[in-house]
Amino acid sequence: MRKRSWIITAGVGLALAAGTGIYVLVADGEVSVSSLCTPPASTPEYVAAYAPTVVIGTVTGPTRYTPDTGDPSTGVQEATLTVEKTLKGPQQRDLGLSQSVTRTAEGTYTTAEPLYQPLATGKRYAVAVLDRAQDGGRWVWGAERAPDETADERWTAAVAAKAILPTATCDDTRTITSTPDPQ
Repeated sequence: MRKRSWIITAGVGLALAAGTGIYVLVADGEVSVSSLCTPPASTPEYVAAYAPTVVIGTVTGPTRYTPDTGDPSTGVQEATLTVEKTLKGPQQRDLGLSQSVTRTAEGTYTTAEPLYQPLATGKRYAVAVLDRAQDGGRWVWGAERAPDETADERWTAAVAAKAILPTATCDDTRTITSTPDPQ
């Protein structure tokens, strides 16, 4: 039975590879196959467990948007956060933050995750930060508006929970990156 499983798996893999190859040759399109494995970010506990730094602060500097060269509706928003409370990680005063966002037709920014809200100047947030500095800044792993002490308590409890992350989830997809030329 074990040998049969290997043969079936190899056959399915071969069929997928052949199908992709035929599509690229015949349709003259580009196909990218990607696999993205990320830790869960569905709760503040998971976000706080993964990020080495969790702070509460106010966005004090103006936000700047740098569009992605391949898709100008997506890009990186840069902001300065003045830290009021450090819940996890080293004490810091100001953080230069980078955040991946999508630009809307109205000129505002959006994200797909509820615990990854776009940073806006003058607003207060709980922010989970990945300490991988790039150009002097750090990447936002999670951000949630924190207008009052209730949010502070929620994120303080999330850090204290020291959640154990489940196995990273993988999104295996096949994406067509360009349409074939009609001929």
